[in-house]
Amino acid sequence: MAIKESAETWVRGAPGQALILVAAVGIVVGGVAGLGGGYKVEQSRTRSDVRRLQEELKKNPSAGSSSTALGQRIGTVSAVSGSTVTISTKRQGAQHLDIANAALEKGVAGSKNDIVVGRRVLVTVTGSAVIVLPSTSRLGRTVATVGTDSFTIAKTNSARAATITLAKVKSVETVSSATASDVKVGTQALAGGRQGAAKGEFTAVEVILLPPGSGFGS
Repeated sequence: MAIKESAETWVRGAPGQALILVAAVGIVVGGVAGLGGGYKVEQSRTRSDVRRLQEELKKNPSAGSSSTALGQRIGTVSAVSGSTVTISTKRQGAQHLDIANAALEKGVAGSKNDIVVGRRVLVTVTGSAVIVLPSTSRLGRTVATVGTDSFTIAKTNSARAATITLAKVKSVETVSSATASDVKVGTQALAGGRQGAAKGEFTAVEVILLPPGSGFGS
């Protein structure tokens, strides 16, 4: 009773201070409640964004993966129908390449002198064959240094730098522009791109028609 009477006496004696105190308590309580509500709203929005991204990736598996390395398919052209080219590969079987938006090139004989800093190259596992590509190509890796006995290719996010001994290189090819009419049954092709939505489908961004006897032939 003493505490209650003391509080009532204080309120009657200082009504202005009492109102300020009550308002301050209300702000603190309201702020905590608002913070909790804001957290729940933000949490709900984050979950919604994650669900939306997951749905987009289901519809388009390659979405968000532009910075990843392109896959490759190498095989012999077995059929051509419009912008779809079917190639027979040793490991993946028949692959249906969508080349509608692909850069088309054809391999031609080159020399070791074509291997220069800044160009991009494709190198076989054994290091015996090299395809020299334009610096703008999306395939291969960039030549970092060139010496009298070897050259190095720069590292990437998924691969270390590598040194290739020139004495082991038996064939070098460069590329020139090609057209859809150059894609013929029986031609060997190397395509860079991404796996399509269905098995055996491949969306190509760059296709190289290999010359006869290429070290990259399947």
